[in-house]
Amino acid sequence: MTSARAACPLCGSTAYEIVYDLRAAHSPEDVPGLVVRCRACPTWFKVLALPNGVPTAYPGEYGDDPMAATYLVGSAARALFRRALAGVQVSGDGGAPHLLDIGTAQGALLEEAVRLGFAAEGLDHCEANVRAARAKGLAVTLAAAEEWAAHDRFDVITMMDIIEHLRDPLLVLRNVYRGLKPGGELVVYTPNHRATVVELAKLLHAAGIRYPVQEIFGRNHLVFFDDRSLPLALQTAGFEVRAQQYFRYDTARPGQDVSRLNLALVGAVEWLGKPFGRVFRMLVYARKGLRPA
Repeated sequence: MTSARAACPLCGSTAYEIVYDLRAAHSPEDVPGLVVRCRACPTWFKVLALPNGVPTAYPGEYGDDPMAATYLVGSAARALFRRALAGVQVSGDGGAPHLLDIGTAQGALLEEAVRLGFAAEGLDHCEANVRAARAKGLAVTLAAAEEWAAHDRFDVITMMDIIEHLRDPLLVLRNVYRGLKPGGELVVYTPNHRATVVELAKLLHAAGIRYPVQEIFGRNHLVFFDDRSLPLALQTAGFEVRAQQYFRYDTARPGQDVSRLNLALVGAVEWLGKPFGRVFRMLVYARKGLRPA
């Protein structure tokens, strides 16, 4: 067990409180470990049960998987990508803004970006995904987000459903900061773990109903961001947070195999949390200053 030496991926503190013991995997998509709460900052993260417990690829991320067809390239996914790109604000030189999508999968966001006038390219760690994207004529590099580096190259970088999978999200955010041009914008889309549906899952767990917590915290997410910790991470990496948007979990684009009944229940709970901004999805726009730090 590595818990004695584990450190918060945001502030580096080794002082934390164990919240859930999820060392027993219940699904091929699970990354087993302890879910902990940092005592020095708002970050929740996973202490891995095994030192090398993060798989290099996840079930369901390939283009021929039915879940991927919905989640990565389906109509609901494309609508989300268009929504995210429509909110971008960059002051370029009059040409097409240069965009990089990290974790681009088969390139659906790139296709939507090109239609919206961006000069777009992608990055993905999965060789099968890169082949599929390149077969569409898209410019995609095979590399892990942690290993990628560029300097003052892009007007926009997007990270859709990726930051929560990273062992060292701050390292990647700092690389992204360097890769953006001054005045460039980062777009991050990730779950908000202060959502009402997450709070309900915690209450059910305390009552002995553990399935919802296992589904939310037990799968392949390693850092559990919320509307406090994500802005803090971005600011720590040097960004200025320009805008934060919150919207309900899209039941037309479930991230895993969920029954219709559970989707209906999630939708109802999300509806209750919407007036308070306590919904499961957040979209954050962060800017690199014109005078980089």
